[in-house]
Amino acid sequence: MKNSIKIVSWLSLAAMMIPVILFLIGGGIELNTVKTIMSICTIVWFVTASMWMWNSDANQA
Repeated sequence: MKNSIKIVSWLSLAAMMIPVILFLIGGGIELNTVKTIMSICTIVWFVTASMWMWNSDANQA
């Protein structure tokens, strides 16, 4: 479970870069779409990263 949460958090970080790159090279993606995708990926990252980072800190104590 913890490994799958880590994978989702890293994939959400990677997914944040793809729309930005497409927008900058003129890949046919609009700025509002980039903002929406990045907002969703940010929320997913904060939720998943806090889950596995919070659990690892509790296990060390």
